[in-house]
Amino acid sequence: MKFQSIKKFTALFLSLLLLLVFTGCSPASEPPADTADGNQAETFTITDQAGRTVEIPNKVESVAMTWGPAANFVLALGKGDIITAFNYAGEFAAKVSPNLANVSSVGKGKPDMEALAKLKPDVFIHRASDTATLDAVRDLGIAAVGIYSETQDDLLVATELVGKVLGAEEQATKLINFYNEKINFAADLVKDIPADDRKTVIVMGSDIGKVANGTMLQSFLIETAGGINLAKDIVSEETWPTVGTEQIFSWDPDYIFCVNSSQATYSPEELKNDASFANLKAVKNNQIAIVPSDQDLWDFPGVQSCLGVLWMLNQMYPDLYSEADLIKDIDAFYNLAYGMTFDREWLGY
Repeated sequence: MKFQSIKKFTALFLSLLLLLVFTGCSPASEPPADTADGNQAETFTITDQAGRTVEIPNKVESVAMTWGPAANFVLALGKGDIITAFNYAGEFAAKVSPNLANVSSVGKGKPDMEALAKLKPDVFIHRASDTATLDAVRDLGIAAVGIYSETQDDLLVATELVGKVLGAEEQATKLINFYNEKINFAADLVKDIPADDRKTVIVMGSDIGKVANGTMLQSFLIETAGGINLAKDIVSEETWPTVGTEQIFSWDPDYIFCVNSSQATYSPEELKNDASFANLKAVKNNQIAIVPSDQDLWDFPGVQSCLGVLWMLNQMYPDLYSEADLIKDIDAFYNLAYGMTFDREWLGY
């Protein structure tokens, strides 16, 4: 009996030991960093898309921007209510976040350092390529975060990063999942279209003869939607490379998509009515259009650019993806991002 008791005790001891070992090996979340006195630290550290190490307050209550694309990320993440400085509050921004009608501006493109220092937001979000401005803002004691968003990969990283900075990781994940789902859907839908049957496209900038080359987000939108970007291989240091009208005549694209810009020096209607463009296929077939939407640009960096892919898909291959399908996906996106949908005429598509 004594021997059996020892065996039972030993078996129980080994079972408890194994339980402790396996419990200790299971994955677990890192606990919040603590200070020397045992209290939770007031900041956490991230690496922004400029490769800079930035300390972020644990609870961000105010954010400022002077660079337009940054606002797309903040608004879609549901954090418009903490924007305290914004260089442009148009109709769309004011509709999804009414408080923006009353926020101040601390500059456009480059910040007014004196005004920014006086405002002292918790975080300033800016383009990652402008490290001089980011470092100058950091020296004001403001967490300055740089993001890139010109490519698909960059804009998804930016969404995740801004979500982490603003405490909106869950919404960031939802938006990224929606974006990836629609991009994969479009790519799968057109994957079997032979190269010879794919529509040829250019996206034209604010001036006739300026086009989106392969380094630009617009090229990704075209190709994901099953088109061929005729300007893909153009090499230029210009933001929008200039190729001129003769090159456009030589390409003779099936579709010409035009940017939606108040700075545009032409309109699709003017091209259609210009006799010098009359022989272009895109003109003859009435396949020139402005990329929507009037209120929320779908070829602009941000998760809403997945709608640009879907719009192009419907334009080029309506038999594969109908207008009804497009409207359904547009409503689904805005309901996810902002908890509301918009009248088609007002949104402008």
